[in-house]
Amino acid sequence: MSSLITGEIYSGFQVIREEYIREIESSVYTMEHQQSGARLLYVQNQDDNKVFSVSFRTPPADSTGVFHILEHSVLCGSDKFPVKEPFVELLKGSMKTFLNAFTFGDKTMYPVASQNDQDFANLMEVYLDSVFRPSIYSQPEIFEQEGWHYELPHSGDELIYKGVVYNEMKGSYSSPVTVLIDRIKKSLYPDTIYHHSSGGDPKDIPALTYEQFLEAHRNYYHPSNSYFYLYGSLDIEARLQFIHEEYLSRYTRKEMDTSIALQQPTGITELTAEYPILETETPADKTYVSLNYVMGTSLDRELNLAFAILKSMLMDSNAAPLKQALLESGLGKDVVAFYSDSMVQPMLGIALTHSNSSAKEEFVNLVRATLTRLAAEGLDEKLVLAAVNSKEFELREADFSQYPKGLTYGMEAMKAWLYDGSPSTYLEYEDAITAIREQSSGRYFERLIETYLLNSGHCSVVVLKPSQILAAEQAAAARSRLAEYKASLTPAQLDQLVLSTQKLLARQNTPDAAVELEKLPKLTLQDINPNAPAGVPTQEHVLEGIKVLHHEVAAGTIAYIKLYWDTSVLTAEQIPYLELLARVLGQLETETYSIEELTSEIGISTGGIRFQNEVFGAGKTGEGSYQAKFSARIKVMQGNIGGSLKLLHELLYGSNLDHLSKLQEIVRREASGMEAMLTQKGNEIAASRVLSYFSDRGMYEEQLNGVAYYRFIKELARDIDRQADQLAETLKEICGVLFNKQNVILSVTGTPAAYAEFTAHMAELDLRNRPVASMPLLSAQNQAVNEGFMSASQVQYVIKGYDYTKLGYAYSGKLQVLKKILSLTYLWNAVRVKGGAYGGNLLLRRDGVLIFTSYRDPNLEGTLEIYDRAYQFAAEFAADEAEMERAIIGTLAMLDQPLSPGAQGRQADRHYFEQISAEDLQQERNEILSATAEDIRSYARLLQAVTQQNYFCVVGNEAKLKSASGLFGSLEELVK
Repeated sequence: MSSLITGEIYSGFQVIREEYIREIESSVYTMEHQQSGARLLYVQNQDDNKVFSVSFRTPPADSTGVFHILEHSVLCGSDKFPVKEPFVELLKGSMKTFLNAFTFGDKTMYPVASQNDQDFANLMEVYLDSVFRPSIYSQPEIFEQEGWHYELPHSGDELIYKGVVYNEMKGSYSSPVTVLIDRIKKSLYPDTIYHHSSGGDPKDIPALTYEQFLEAHRNYYHPSNSYFYLYGSLDIEARLQFIHEEYLSRYTRKEMDTSIALQQPTGITELTAEYPILETETPADKTYVSLNYVMGTSLDRELNLAFAILKSMLMDSNAAPLKQALLESGLGKDVVAFYSDSMVQPMLGIALTHSNSSAKEEFVNLVRATLTRLAAEGLDEKLVLAAVNSKEFELREADFSQYPKGLTYGMEAMKAWLYDGSPSTYLEYEDAITAIREQSSGRYFERLIETYLLNSGHCSVVVLKPSQILAAEQAAAARSRLAEYKASLTPAQLDQLVLSTQKLLARQNTPDAAVELEKLPKLTLQDINPNAPAGVPTQEHVLEGIKVLHHEVAAGTIAYIKLYWDTSVLTAEQIPYLELLARVLGQLETETYSIEELTSEIGISTGGIRFQNEVFGAGKTGEGSYQAKFSARIKVMQGNIGGSLKLLHELLYGSNLDHLSKLQEIVRREASGMEAMLTQKGNEIAASRVLSYFSDRGMYEEQLNGVAYYRFIKELARDIDRQADQLAETLKEICGVLFNKQNVILSVTGTPAAYAEFTAHMAELDLRNRPVASMPLLSAQNQAVNEGFMSASQVQYVIKGYDYTKLGYAYSGKLQVLKKILSLTYLWNAVRVKGGAYGGNLLLRRDGVLIFTSYRDPNLEGTLEIYDRAYQFAAEFAADEAEMERAIIGTLAMLDQPLSPGAQGRQADRHYFEQISAEDLQQERNEILSATAEDIRSYARLLQAVTQQNYFCVVGNEAKLKSASGLFGSLEELVK
């Protein structure tokens, strides 16, 4: 790796500062391009998962969503790459580990990542050309497609709004959580950019003109307003040379003021707003009440880390004193809190959910009284220590789920860099966490409560009430505006609208010319490793009569321990209670600990203990069609493994399931949480329901997280005062049968030293031993129930599919190539580009599941017809060698994603249960590598057979579903 020298200039970039940041084991270079004023941060280390991003400060002046629409639009062609969707072509044929773009409240980011050097260079080039030389100036149809346009196929048709971002935000604003956050920002920042919706408010998006859209790009997408970021093991001098010679050398420094003003303290403000529910829904117990605060600025690392810890201490843990006080008051069925430091003035929100507007005053008074008491009496020392330890564990683990580590570091750097602070501010944490720990015993957090909460001069109260007529009023207002506008047009103007609609459709229907596609940089199969990635080695042991799996992974000093209990020992009636059991364990006192003591012990000794339900495929020799498990996961530092196992034993066998009032509270919270989830995840709800029609595994999962579970928990909550005794007995029966060494498998992921420590302390688990008998597995009825679930959403989630193995087809890696092609060619064009939905996709699994999905979709019948015609696309599929090569490479990218140590262990567990061997993975890879256009055409019969089974489910707008009522076996409200 290069060693850059402070003060030296490399391809126009002067190194301003170099520092070594031990927390991320990286040398960090801050640079500035002297000619253009572009800023650049390089994080140098040995990580081969390289990351690049270019970001811009984009403060919105209104809620038209101009920067969100720009984020979509610049990726739709550029000077070098004049194809319709370079972004999609990259998705098709890149080995990317990340490829996307983000619109925040004050910035827009364009990040990419790849482990392949050539691929990384290709991604950089396409993204740089997209942001600096997009095709938007010559092709207004891009703005119309991605943002909004008037759609009028014929002059006599009803005029409608259409556009990808427009429909995306219609779906987003159908969620009360989105509306609540939007209104909180309006209340706290009435005079700054955060008052506006950067994503776009659907009612305001149609006010944006094409000229304003172009002006925003001209004004803000300039190198002087840019933030470049490079991360990982790469040839930095070559990358700097490319950026300079190909792009920045053409620009000169531009004086521009994109600074973000601070909101002056507002005192205490109040705001009341509404969100839509169905006319048939009862508005009782559906109000959100939120108390919100602004504190400091994002440049204060210690303050922001301290408030993240304080929020967790007060509201997140099972012993959180403010959370307990609010729940015990009965003012609402649940409480939530959030803390956001991704803006120049961070904010904290404490919200009561499923409440009533009459509770506002009592809620605010209770929060203040509880905070006053805590500040005066002092926070529990162990609670403080547990919260600080938990945050430190999280920072040291650095497991960012689906995001590459380097990308997350880049986003963290922007938290201060964007506001003219040091980009290293949020990459470092040792000094801040040490300062907080040292001060925590001296009323540190109590002073924060007093200064920033009790004596706040910048806070608000927001009441968000349900409205049974708001959705109808919004729809009527939009129709009225459109009808009025259409009536104002002359025949010639109407003809022009029809022509514009046809012109956009023609562009969407016209394939890119081969000569233009060839301009895109690409990999070849010679750049791809033909061998499947080496999996994590799994060693099987038997300790104390229990099978134990050891996955040796370089996880540092962290160990990941999982226990999987086979739930086939339970009856069908007991299955729905498993999801509730996962919520209950850890929220009750035990024989040894109060809830406060238990929470503190878990936080001090571990990185968390979590219970969940998991379902795996049957495997080659397994009985039945799935394997259902109830699991416990421990994250723990070496040296504390024995204590963590002892704590788990306490949770399993010592939890006080007779604490009826606590059970009642948990059930009510679970019911309200599920209700909120239904309004936010319509695609998941509809997909789960369809799977339950034909998949035994789907039927099981539906009882734990779908409409079936919502109905179960809602009914239980409705009568919980009378049923609490019976619930306690049911949970005790389940625990007595389930937590048994006869039906458990353990998994340990970590170093040999961690495994040795585990074996030395395994006796601390002390699992009970009793005979067990397997019960019949849940099974699907194999009936096309075809339900429609009506909500106040302004968009639809349309799902259709079936089990191809029931139709005589077998899994092959070639099916993954089919999935890639259908998702990014046929469905992308038909559902998203032309249909205006935010997304369309094909999901496919080894166990036979194949389902079509749409996300935030304005259509219904048309989308189902698109699914039904997919076989025709496959039957007529023609691709040359280069196109097939791209599809194969893009498919392999899905399989070659780098995983964190914990994720490696989870994947190894899944492969063990489903009996997927290294040979199976290599065979799958070989099948992908050998896929041909003829293979894709041969799957036309499979697709036709799947769609002809006619299994579908739709979640969406009430009026839309009622207008298509003849399609459904039944129609009912989603939320009751």
